Amino acid sequence: MSIWCPSWELLWVVATFASSSVKTPHQLYVCRFFVGLAEGTFYPAVHTVLGAWYTKREIAKRACIFFGSAFVGSMFSGYLQAALYTGMNGVGGLSGWRWLFIFDGIITFPMAIWGYIALPDLPTNTRVFWLKPHEKEMAQERIKKAGKAVGEPVTWAGIKRVLGKWHFWVYTAYYTFFICSENIGLYMNLWLKSLHRYSVSNINTYPTVTNAITIVTSLAYGWTSDYIKLRSPIVFFSLTVCFFAAVNLAVWDGVPFGLKWASYYLTGFAQGSGPVFLTMVNEVCAGDSLERIIILGSTNSIAYAFNAWIPLLSYNTTYAPRFLVGNSITVALIVCAATTLALAVYLERRDKEKNDLVEQDVTTDPIVASQSREWIEGKGGEEGLAGEARV
Repeated sequence: MSIWCPSWELLWVVATFASSSVKTPHQLYVCRFFVGLAEGTFYPAVHTVLGAWYTKREIAKRACIFFGSAFVGSMFSGYLQAALYTGMNGVGGLSGWRWLFIFDGIITFPMAIWGYIALPDLPTNTRVFWLKPHEKEMAQERIKKAGKAVGEPVTWAGIKRVLGKWHFWVYTAYYTFFICSENIGLYMNLWLKSLHRYSVSNINTYPTVTNAITIVTSLAYGWTSDYIKLRSPIVFFSLTVCFFAAVNLAVWDGVPFGLKWASYYLTGFAQGSGPVFLTMVNEVCAGDSLERIIILGSTNSIAYAFNAWIPLLSYNTTYAPRFLVGNSITVALIVCAATTLALAVYLERRDKEKNDLVEQDVTTDPIVASQSREWIEGKGGEEGLAGEARV
């Protein structure tokens, strides 16, 4: 990870600098392709690292701190856009938007270099100098006690095993619904622009409050989730708040001005639950390292593959600022996300009950326990079913 992630970040820097010099739309398309290619690997890779190093009482805090830091960057980007628009537009013969790309590249370059030093890889292969040998040994002991499996290579047999479990399909479906429902809060600037009462600077800065709300709520989610050692109630809460906001924005006519404003800001409650959900994935799949890394990658790649085109249809800017179709679809997506999450919680509890039954049988009938494990893992066939019947 200490080589993989920073190297992609350097490619991101190059593509961002190149974006400041484009002359045609097609040149920008090419630059944006490489920006997306470079940044797509980072988020699931960091969650893979977090899941390998931290235990159940620690991981949600770290995941939410990491997630919140991205929104600090988004807030800063909004302020930077406003500053560049008013202060550097035309300086050196460059438009303000070109200066924005240049500044982004300058800011990111030292962070990419820092990544080669700071990222610790995994406990089983860490090479960083700032961890002492006994600390590396302690890290490996911690993950063993936490029941975390690491180091399984990617094989066709392993992929087939992962695809044969419900985790891949249900978790990926939930995250796809979740990510596609987040678009509702991104168009506040178009609403403000339609009112014809705010300056360009205000239109750029007022929506950043949503990012501030996301930062605060994500940190609150992380600490609360680790304290109560539960994940799904936090996610359900965030979906409920966003559902309320989405319904207000879908109804639109008759909704008071202040409630519309508040509803846009309330959408910031949803996004912070994303890292809590990925923490849940990290924990449920802790015993299967290949399943864990595949699902962390699939949830992001598949969700954003759908999110790349759904907003183009549901949030066509010609329908701004109301977006009746888009906001109504978002309400449906939130309902689908909540339903899918409820299914995941049910299946997790069902599996836990089966595993507890197996552990109980170990002390009474080792043969039954063995057959029950085979049945649970999908490897026992008729023999496993016979064992389950005996139990």
